[in-house]
Amino acid sequence: MSMHRVVNIGHVSRMIADLELRKAGKAVATTVLMTMASAVLFADDLPPEDTLTLDMLRLQEVNVEAQRSQFQLEHFRIVNSFSQQEIAAMPLKTASDLLKFIPGIDLRERGASGVQSDLTMRGGTGRQVKILLNGIDVTDPQTDHYSMDLPVDIQMIERIEVLQGTNYALDAFSGAINIITRKTLQGEKPYAITGSLAVGEYGLVNPHLSASFHKDSCYLSAAASYNRSSGYTDDSDYKITNAFLQTGGKGVDFQLGAQMKDAGANSFYTVKYPNQFDQTRTLISSLGYENTWGGWALHANASYRAHFDRFHTYRNGVDIEGNPAPDWYKAPNLTWTHSAGIHLDASWHNSWSKTTAGIDMRDELIQSSSLGNHNRLNLCYFAEERFYWRIVSLSVGACGIYNTQFGHDWAAGINLGVEPVKDLALFLNFNRAIRIPTYTDLYYHTATQQADENTKPEKALQLEFSAKYSYQHFYVSTSAYYRWGQDIIDWVKESDPEAIIWQCTNHSRVNSAGVEATIGVSGYEWLRRVEVNYSFTDVRANAGNKLSLYALDYLRHKAVLRIEHKIYKGFGATWCLRFEQREGEYTSKSGATEHYKPVFLLDGSIWWANELLKVSVDARNMTNALYVDIGGVEQPRHWVSAKVEFKL
Repeated sequence: MSMHRVVNIGHVSRMIADLELRKAGKAVATTVLMTMASAVLFADDLPPEDTLTLDMLRLQEVNVEAQRSQFQLEHFRIVNSFSQQEIAAMPLKTASDLLKFIPGIDLRERGASGVQSDLTMRGGTGRQVKILLNGIDVTDPQTDHYSMDLPVDIQMIERIEVLQGTNYALDAFSGAINIITRKTLQGEKPYAITGSLAVGEYGLVNPHLSASFHKDSCYLSAAASYNRSSGYTDDSDYKITNAFLQTGGKGVDFQLGAQMKDAGANSFYTVKYPNQFDQTRTLISSLGYENTWGGWALHANASYRAHFDRFHTYRNGVDIEGNPAPDWYKAPNLTWTHSAGIHLDASWHNSWSKTTAGIDMRDELIQSSSLGNHNRLNLCYFAEERFYWRIVSLSVGACGIYNTQFGHDWAAGINLGVEPVKDLALFLNFNRAIRIPTYTDLYYHTATQQADENTKPEKALQLEFSAKYSYQHFYVSTSAYYRWGQDIIDWVKESDPEAIIWQCTNHSRVNSAGVEATIGVSGYEWLRRVEVNYSFTDVRANAGNKLSLYALDYLRHKAVLRIEHKIYKGFGATWCLRFEQREGEYTSKSGATEHYKPVFLLDGSIWWANELLKVSVDARNMTNALYVDIGGVEQPRHWVSAKVEFKL
């Protein structure tokens, strides 16, 4: 029922098993044989043994995950998913690093190791992307700069799911990502302990320790880590401490995570102040419950997120040259945000349909020396009907949205999926979404940024067509979309190099169009994966002669080549080559207006591993390219590190 396919299990004669054993040339333990066709294979109906072929015995591949997808959209959209095995083989330090290799995603960093990452999709802005941790909304209501402040290390991630494009049901304006942590480690043992130590250039030291325990349906997993660097340039040092706990059983799940981060913020928000400093503290917790009774299902959770930010325009009260701060600078900005949410949905399904209805409430409170004190409540009530008929899947749904600050609005969508032939799926989607401004858009006033309390919510309509096909080791997918944006929120300033004031504004129209494509092969013994993906984005709006900080500053072209291969016995390697061409202009440190330049970036990892130990050497930006994701904030020219990991 969960796969929405007819699965018939019949008698399988011994001659089939014998034939497979002879063809394999070795003993094979067969536990379950399933056929996804709508027919039953009986022993009495089998053809003679000498007429059986592999084509007659081939079974359709079924991916069995430890945890179900939180997006629940596999029948209607392309959901990019990276497994723990893929993540472990790539040259990654944080969850943010992985997102750089997905088509259509623009991850703009202001520092290394996820110190601050703005995640955008399909030419949108960072504020338009929803961030989930195990299905819990952890998006920051103050600013998108802090939405990726997650107390989860790359070693704890089971998989990452990425949904691109407007979707009403998720309150996702241009997309959403869901980071799913490992409840237990794979294996039959009831407990496991893992650890790692990474050291590298720029004073990098990164120890990690985690442990897990499971018995029957109960589990407990905990992890802690420390990550520090002296920095790759002036005022780019950082210290990050993470702690995370997840436990539950019998439908109950509880998670608790905390992060402490101190980071140099060289030119993070303007090149005029290159000696900035940022301290953040993050707490995330949630309690969830889900159960099924026959055709009925119930899902509920309560969550709380607290975030503290202390931002210094002048670190230690001095500028980059050690001179005292000017008289107008009195103290750092202090900001607390609190988000508390409740979610409840119930569904009923039969063999051809599924009906879902629910409610989602989220209270957002901010107390800030620069933004003031504000509180608002978001209420979303929704209903959806899904139909499944042979090769067709159809979803129709809508939600009402009420915000105590902006009043009522609505979102809706219709999503169609068709499987005309085996292994080929086609999708057509049309959705309307809305996003309310962040507190920064409304109230942030500094020497360089001026918000507008009259900023209106953003609205968008998106039409998308996509397709995916897979056969044995080969897979391919493609998408084309067009998004009509109204009242899109952006920060703009005059193009005059002397101008330093960024002002928040609503663009009347910002339309986006693009295509994405992925093609690859995987699963061979020596060549484990070769994948090429490409995305093209075009954003049209009229900002006059002003510079855009977000809405018109996007990746037009992005191409990624990823190769994972075996070398000898336990040795292997992964190579990731990226090409990025960004639109837009920025003010350089010299005060000149610059165009973003195309850049090639090569990352690599070579490792040796057995069942208990793994040793790897990672190299970032092997081409030693000088590049910026955000104007004026240079990224590391190269970064080499070594890591030792163990599992008991």
